[in-house]
Amino acid sequence: MRHVCLLLLLLWTGWSRAGETGDLRLIQAQADLPVIALWLNLPAAALLEPEQFSISVGANPAKVTAIDTFRQTGEGVAYIFLVDISKSIKSRQFEQIKSALRGWLDGMGEQDRGALISFGREVKQQLDFTGDRDALNNAIDSLAATDMETGLYRGLLEGISLGRRQNQDLPARRAIVVLSDGIDDSLKGVAVDEVFKQSQEYRVPIYSIGFTSQPFSESKREGLRVLSRLSRQSGGYFVQAESAQLNDAYQQLQQSITQAYRLRLDCPDCRADGQLHRINVTWSDGQQTLSDGFDLRLLPKSTVGKPLTADGKITGMPEQLLILAVAAIALMVGMLLIYRQRLARARAAILEPIIEPGVVEKNAQPSKQLTAGYEVRLTVVAGMRKGKTYGLRIAERATLGRAASCELVLDDDVEISGQHAMLRIADGKLSVRDLNSTNGTLVNGVPIHNDYPLRRGDLLLLGRTELRIELAGPA
Repeated sequence: MRHVCLLLLLLWTGWSRAGETGDLRLIQAQADLPVIALWLNLPAAALLEPEQFSISVGANPAKVTAIDTFRQTGEGVAYIFLVDISKSIKSRQFEQIKSALRGWLDGMGEQDRGALISFGREVKQQLDFTGDRDALNNAIDSLAATDMETGLYRGLLEGISLGRRQNQDLPARRAIVVLSDGIDDSLKGVAVDEVFKQSQEYRVPIYSIGFTSQPFSESKREGLRVLSRLSRQSGGYFVQAESAQLNDAYQQLQQSITQAYRLRLDCPDCRADGQLHRINVTWSDGQQTLSDGFDLRLLPKSTVGKPLTADGKITGMPEQLLILAVAAIALMVGMLLIYRQRLARARAAILEPIIEPGVVEKNAQPSKQLTAGYEVRLTVVAGMRKGKTYGLRIAERATLGRAASCELVLDDDVEISGQHAMLRIADGKLSVRDLNSTNGTLVNGVPIHNDYPLRRGDLLLLGRTELRIELAGPA
C-alpha cells in the first residue's frame, strides 16, 4: 500500500510539473518607453516568431521587434536567496538545504548576482547583492537553524523590496529563491494577503520549493498551496520536494529561469504616467493558443548621462560646444551659491528655533540666537517603529524614503518608495510633496500631489508608516 501511495504521489507531481512547463508564463518586464523588455517562458519545443504574438499594454498595442533566448542576451539574474533558520527544520535537513544552495551558486553565470536573506523570528539581510562566490558561500556556511518562529511572509516582503532596487550595476532580471513548507507561525506575522498584494504590484518572480516532511497535516497542505499560488502569481514556479530531492528541485527551478525568452516590444503610444497598465500577451503557433498577463507600472524615464570616450569627452558633442557648456555650468553654480547664501541669511531671520514642550512657557519669546537650519520632529504613531521619534534638521529640503541617500531613511516599510516624499521650506513655511511614490503620500488622511503646507500635529502617512509632525516654525 505504501508503494502505491508513493507511485500516486510521483504521478501527481509529474503531472503538475508538466502543466507548469507547458504554459505561457510572463516572468517580468522593464519599460524604457517606447521600448519594453519582456521576459517569458513558453513550451520548450516552441519555435518563436514575432508574428505569433498579440500584445497590448493597457489600451495600446505593442509590436514584437526582437526575440532572444536568455542565453543569447548575455545578461545575468539578480538572485535573492531566502533561507529559513527556524528550528522546525532538522539539522540534517538544514545541511541539505545549504548544500543545495551551494550547488545553485556553482551554476550561476559570470553576470549573475546573489543576495542572502534569512528569516526566522527576525528577518535579516545577511548579504547584499554580490558576484563574489566566496562571499556567498561563506554567508551560507554561517547560517544556523536557531529561531523558534518562522517569519516566512515578512521574509518574502523583504525579498520583494530588495528585488525592486534599481541599480545600474545589477541585472534587470530578478528572482527570489525560497525553500519552505509555506507555514508562517511568527508572532510578528504579516498577513499573507499583504504578500499577494505586494507581489501583484511589484513583479519579482518567486521560485519556491515546497519542502514536505511526515506527518502530513491540513495546515501543511494549505501552506504548500499558498506557496504555489504566490509563485504562479509572481511569474515564478513552484516545485514540491522531499529532502532527498532538494538538489533536483533546485536544478529544475534554475532551468526554468535560464530557459526563458526576452521579447523586445515597441509601444509608441504608451505613456509613462506612473500608473499600472495591464500587459496582455497571446501566443499562437497555429496548433495551440496560450495567454497570460500582469499589471505593469509605467514610470518616467530616468535621466542617464551620455557615455564618455577614452579621453573623457562626451560622445557626440563638439569640443567648442563642450567648452561653452562647462562655462555655462560654472556660471550657474556660482549664481546658485550666491543665491543660497542670501536664502540662508533670509531664513535665519524668519524661522524660529525649536521649542521644547514643557520647557518654555506658551507666550515666551524665542531666543535671539537663531539657527540657519529648521528642526522637525517626526514621531511614528503607526507602523513597525511605533513610538520612535526622528529629529531632522532641514536647511532647504529633505527627502524621506527607503533609499540610503534620503535624509530620513525609513527602510522597514516595504510600501514606502525609495524616494517617497520631500519636506521643503519656502517663505518660512514647511510643506511636503509626493515624489511620484508608488503608494502616494497622505496628510491627515488626504492624498496630496503638489506642495502641501504642514502644521504642528499633522499626520503624514507614507506606506504603512504614519508620522506626527512637530515643528518649530510658524504653524
